[in-house]
Amino acid sequence: MSLSATRVSIDIPRSSSRIGLETGVVSDDDRRAGEPWGLRLWLNLALVVVLALLLQSYGIATWPMADDEVPSLVELGLLHNGAEHLFSVPADQIPKLPKATIVWNKFQRFAIDHLPATEVSYRIPGLICGLLTSALVFVIAARSRGLWFASALSLLVNGSQTFVYLMPLNRFYALPMLLLTVVLAIIVLADDRVFWMIAVAVLTPLAVLSHNVTVVIFVMTFLAALPMWFIGWTSLRFLIRTAIAASASVLMYVFYLLPLVRGWSSTGNPTPVLVSFAAHAGTPALALTFLGLCLTSIRRGHPRIMVWWSLMFLGGLCVVQLTSMTWNPRYFLFFLPAVWVLGAHAMESIARRLGYQSLALAWYAAVLILLLPNLMSHFADGSRHDYRTAAAIVIENDRLESPVLSDDAETISYYLPENLRRHLEVRTRVTTFPRSEFFLVCRSNAWMPLPVVPGRQMDLLGEIYHRRIDQFSHILRVYRVHPDGPAAS
Repeated sequence: MSLSATRVSIDIPRSSSRIGLETGVVSDDDRRAGEPWGLRLWLNLALVVVLALLLQSYGIATWPMADDEVPSLVELGLLHNGAEHLFSVPADQIPKLPKATIVWNKFQRFAIDHLPATEVSYRIPGLICGLLTSALVFVIAARSRGLWFASALSLLVNGSQTFVYLMPLNRFYALPMLLLTVVLAIIVLADDRVFWMIAVAVLTPLAVLSHNVTVVIFVMTFLAALPMWFIGWTSLRFLIRTAIAASASVLMYVFYLLPLVRGWSSTGNPTPVLVSFAAHAGTPALALTFLGLCLTSIRRGHPRIMVWWSLMFLGGLCVVQLTSMTWNPRYFLFFLPAVWVLGAHAMESIARRLGYQSLALAWYAAVLILLLPNLMSHFADGSRHDYRTAAAIVIENDRLESPVLSDDAETISYYLPENLRRHLEVRTRVTTFPRSEFFLVCRSNAWMPLPVVPGRQMDLLGEIYHRRIDQFSHILRVYRVHPDGPAAS
């Protein structure tokens, strides 16, 4: 993301610079800093898209299937290997999920049907949505606050391990993230035309029907805007747009989604929720976010829209901590826009203090260096357990078609032949281990204790992992468990 060493100070006529910016939401200084359409904007945008493509497409042709991707193939009707009975969720929940994410399901199936029949094709639709999200974020930020803010925001978005991992994944993350970005942009930047209110009313349900966790974000847009409107820090039209997003999402949830998701069972997350959120947001991004919060609270003349983003961030923390919902860490993706915007605000504020000169460029480079360990760790193993290699070990050693117990049994089933799939079971569902020889495929991280089958001899056939720099680890162990007592004879 190339930056000019000179300060962006191009004055844009008020009639063209508004881009719908609400009076009282963004300061005059921020309007003045907006980058006009021109060669410099297009060149920087091209650079952002190229970098996003390199980051998000790395490994999509070689990574093994992640533990979410095989269920997606089953739900899309693209895989018929009997994996349905291997899901860790109740069987009656499986046909409901495609209905709950019907927009993503239809979009993904349509795109895959028009692509070559390869594993890469499963990931291309998400990759396209991820690239569009990266491009949209940069253009909106550049037009509203200039290249320095846009570059900071793009650095945090595309430097997020969670974002880079989930965008090309064959799962319902990239499309709802794109739709969420569009709706948030309209809410913040649109003018008072009815067209934008209709756009919010239409796009919000599409996002909700791509991933229903977006309901929480849309409701928070209104709850964060309401106190600001009461004290006169934002306009009524801004409040109305947030109210439309909140009401449309709630109505969609109550009248369509609630009957589907009532009694929903989700995989657990033993990590404390705020620790998990911090790990997936990233320590550098969170540090910048809290700096942005401090600057917003103590600086005079700050853009008032940053107060709204601050309330969005704090509200998100309250939601994930205080609700009884079991939070899949990947759902935190939809709470990260507030993290990125506040962090970019902090980065650009420091760059302004440094005079937008070489020291400011060094400051941005320092942030990039802080983001690299998580990115390099992701590129080491794709942020996934390698069930392809684990299946190869089982195939090589299971000559007698012995039972196979596995975490993420539906994922390893993708790589096992039919004769071994018949004897495959979900490890967490097994209450009594087979008396005969069986194979155990366990996933873990670096600090989890090793599995034990009491009274049985266990041979470690393979430990599959790649060394990472960050706190995450994705370890798979394959064991042969010897027969017990009379079964051994």
